[in-house]
Amino acid sequence: MKNKTNILSIINKKNRILKILFFVIATFIVALNYNLILTPNKFVVGGMSGLAIIVNELTGLSRVTFLNLATVVLFILSITLLDKKVAFKSLFGSLTFNFMVSITTPLIKVITINFESTFLLLLSSAVLMGVGTGIIYRSTYNTGGSDVIITILNKYLKITMGKASTIVNIIIIGSGFLIFGPTNTLYAAFILLISNYITDRILLGIKDSKMVYIKSDKASDISNYLMKKFSVGVTEMTSRGGFFSKKAPILLVIVPARKYYPFRHIITNIDNKAFVLTIDCYGATGGYKKSLLPF
Repeated sequence: MKNKTNILSIINKKNRILKILFFVIATFIVALNYNLILTPNKFVVGGMSGLAIIVNELTGLSRVTFLNLATVVLFILSITLLDKKVAFKSLFGSLTFNFMVSITTPLIKVITINFESTFLLLLSSAVLMGVGTGIIYRSTYNTGGSDVIITILNKYLKITMGKASTIVNIIIIGSGFLIFGPTNTLYAAFILLISNYITDRILLGIKDSKMVYIKSDKASDISNYLMKKFSVGVTEMTSRGGFFSKKAPILLVIVPARKYYPFRHIITNIDNKAFVLTIDCYGATGGYKKSLLPF
């Protein structure tokens, strides 16, 4: 029993170290995008980093100084109004992000990113931001900042995290609209939209499979054909109808997206009256599949 505990402790420690390592790398990616693309082009995509661009434009206060001041204020708020563990975790995230912003700031004078196509510039920014943010959330950390405000609004105003995030970002992006105009705001909105999509894909996974439930009087024929000829696994479950309480088999099949339409054709040919329910599948794990990230 003691050996098992020690093994689990070693595994948890290894996972924690990997998470911190990936968090630091991802934060560097986000900071690089912030300094090389967002800041020079005045793209305000929300958060404290977006507010830092606005404050810098209006007052001349350096973005790193503003972020450090905001970190102190938000830490005091979070340790007062939120859980201490959450407060210190957010502080770690904020300090890491601020440090990455400070060490990549000099690169603005050395590296200039110019694309002939504005679309490529926006897409590059969205990819960097989306990948970086996705890995940060996947590592179970965050970069503090507006996340603290969002959590406080969620806790004390009893609104969802999504609504709180929308309110905070609308205020910040709206301020960017007033300072930098509609064109920059539209570009920032495009970056935010695409980066959020990429972040979701990293968190949820690519929907490269379909989860299919099949109810048919020819369930046995369908099951045999799929396993022998179509090379997919089949799980058979027993269902009971709500009206007549009649029991019937239901097949559960995970199908690669590229094989879905041939799969449907096979089901229809065997039983054109079969009831088929198809759901996008993000989290089919086990077997031969392996996560891209080690946590």
